[in-house]
Amino acid sequence: MHHPPLTINGVAISFAHLATITRRVTLELRGDVRKTVDVEFNFSCHCYSRGLSDGDVAPAGWEVPDGSKHAPRPRVFDLERYELSKGLVTLLDKLIADNAIVTKSRHDNFYRVDHVQTMRDGSTQTVSYFIFMHARKVNEPNRPRSIRVQVESAYPEADAIPHPVGHGSRTFGRMLGEKWVPKKG
Repeated sequence: MHHPPLTINGVAISFAHLATITRRVTLELRGDVRKTVDVEFNFSCHCYSRGLSDGDVAPAGWEVPDGSKHAPRPRVFDLERYELSKGLVTLLDKLIADNAIVTKSRHDNFYRVDHVQTMRDGSTQTVSYFIFMHARKVNEPNRPRSIRVQVESAYPEADAIPHPVGHGSRTFGRMLGEKWVPKKG
């Protein structure tokens, strides 16, 4: 996924750290079967932008386009989300290495909660960092079967944003295994 460059207060903002990455991940299938496959991770603009409140207008140059021409969803660049997004690949690598726990959400996605440090009110604070993902099996001609994970959003806890409600937790390998071989019926 390509992220168009932004210039904020005269500073060019790079999104090179959010380029698509591919990792080998061991899936956990039924019957204690393991299968290692390529998993491609793409990152949405929600990793470095936030929605606008009703009546809010993004400062000039801070607008982040989202949605389509017919259904635009204007967003605004968020410096805290952007700074935290620089650690996303490291957190995903740790998620894979540890086969850590992820939690299903009410939509067809899942999330991981990590604890990260951020600057707020002039001091370093440890906050919960929510990483929302959606995975699907990719079965395209002339390409080995794989899984594509869209990192839909990544944001630190904030008073204005309710914590997600989980609907069952499992390891990352099992969650992707369920995408590889969906349950019947």
